[in-house]
Amino acid sequence: MLDKSSDESVSASASASERTSRTVCYLCRQRKTKCDRALPRCGFCVKAKVSCQYVAKPKKRGLRAGYVSELESRLEALEEEVRSLKDGERTTPANPTRDSISLWSPGVAETSTGTNQTLAQSPLVNTPALSSSSSTRNDTHIRSEDAVKDLISLPREYMYNLADLFFKETYLWMPILSRQHVQKALEALPSPMTHIDDVVLRAVISLQIAYSSQAICLGYHGRYRLSQYLRGQVLNEALSKASLSSLQALLVIAILDCGTDNIDSTFSLLSVCRRMCENIGLFRKLLDLMADQNPAQVGPPAAGNHSGETPPIALTWVTLAIDAVSTLGVSWRDVSAALVDHLSSIAYVSTPDLKDSFRSHAHLAAIGLQPLHTFIYEHERGRYENREQEALSTCDEIYKNLTGYVSAHPNTSYTLLADGLIDFDPNLTHTSILSPAAIIILYQRVLKLGGPAGGGIPLERCLQACEDLVVTLRNISDVDAELNTPFLSLFLFVAARLKLILYRHLEQAREPMFDTLMHGLNMCGRRWPLARRMDIVLRAAIVEVDTGTPSSLPQAFWDLKKSHHDISEALKDWVNSYKDPLYVGSLHGPFFR
Repeated sequence: MLDKSSDESVSASASASERTSRTVCYLCRQRKTKCDRALPRCGFCVKAKVSCQYVAKPKKRGLRAGYVSELESRLEALEEEVRSLKDGERTTPANPTRDSISLWSPGVAETSTGTNQTLAQSPLVNTPALSSSSSTRNDTHIRSEDAVKDLISLPREYMYNLADLFFKETYLWMPILSRQHVQKALEALPSPMTHIDDVVLRAVISLQIAYSSQAICLGYHGRYRLSQYLRGQVLNEALSKASLSSLQALLVIAILDCGTDNIDSTFSLLSVCRRMCENIGLFRKLLDLMADQNPAQVGPPAAGNHSGETPPIALTWVTLAIDAVSTLGVSWRDVSAALVDHLSSIAYVSTPDLKDSFRSHAHLAAIGLQPLHTFIYEHERGRYENREQEALSTCDEIYKNLTGYVSAHPNTSYTLLADGLIDFDPNLTHTSILSPAAIIILYQRVLKLGGPAGGGIPLERCLQACEDLVVTLRNISDVDAELNTPFLSLFLFVAARLKLILYRHLEQAREPMFDTLMHGLNMCGRRWPLARRMDIVLRAAIVEVDTGTPSSLPQAFWDLKKSHHDISEALKDWVNSYKDPLYVGSLHGPFFR
């Protein structure tokens, strides 16, 4: 009985399935209504008295063979890459001077931070941001590895040679290091030379590799890559720890950045150096020392023998001098200590030791320029508005102080030694060029070319300053102009720009003395990219003056009220926009940055 009933139920279900379609009919599918799938016609079609059609649903294509396994392998590879990046961040050594390969750059630091946050907060997907971050990190890794290979390829004797060139070319006008310290750092170099432990030596090699002709064995791009790699390591270490060594290294890098036409970085680093002096107590020591001195005798110590350690007080004076020279002409003041105002107050009573050329130049830069900085700042803030005579009286006082530094100096920077050799003193040249350049910067703010007096005393003194500067420039060799401070090119630009503005306004032909200024700037350009950029700007201005045809040169160039620093970024952007047509001859190719 049970078997019979079960057979009947099975047959009934089978017959029911035979009378039901596996798919809905075509009309119900189109109308999106429920279909009872009855055969041969569904209930809806019977009621609507329409023909009922059952259309077989096409089969969907499945995933192609191996798709899932390939996707899994890609995900595993991506997870492994992300894991290795995160492990690399955790295991980065604390000492960046040895095995760290990260190139110091704000952009790279921000990218790394953003990448870590993204990985911690979002799923592991191959997004464009992650790909871009990984690409940037890989590029930095490759450049750093190449720089390390370049460093390893250099023989130890080569490093001794570069350090020796620093003391021959740079130390004389920036005596902030000791040969004894550098010698010990050279002797401690590892073999193979995969890293440089001493931060000061690292800064020296970064400067020399970038500009010394001895480093040409690496090629133009190779020496630039290694220089920037070492520069990044110096900044990573020096900015994290305030010390005398960090201060020395940052001053060297500031000169490097100034020469590469990175003026903003130069300002920033020198500002850090001043605050570092304040942080480690150097300014306080200097103020305490000056409190016990007669104001007429306040000034930097005489240049000592570079075989011993550099005294902290001497290092402080050099920091103040370089900062004052680099910011000459800016209309803002960065007063980080009461020391600056104190130096300004004693500028007219302090007497430099004119027997020591470095002491005299450092005195001019750190003390003698302070009233000029104050005048520019106050003039920009409108203190001398409608008070022209007071402004001229202040300028006259500053002028007499500046000319006093040059009048007592010999007319030449060369000395015939007992052994028949000729010795060059760059500090005499710097004083003889800085003083007239400062006079031009002083008077160009109050110079009125369209007045009834035709410029009067300000114009006369500006023209005389240009002549004095040219006389000094003619008395030094091309090599000594080339191996000089990058600030020299700034002062030559100040004089050349003034002459072009006068030629244009007075409709005069260019004089032979102007060619001397351009030649000196060209000699500086053999070493410093900053001078090459200024040379390009001046040549474009020459074309406008000679032809009378307005050029695309920014109009701020012709505004005497704006200093060379005020128009620096505008001119830099202009040169970058005209690189292709302007970078010709010796300015092409290897000098690109």
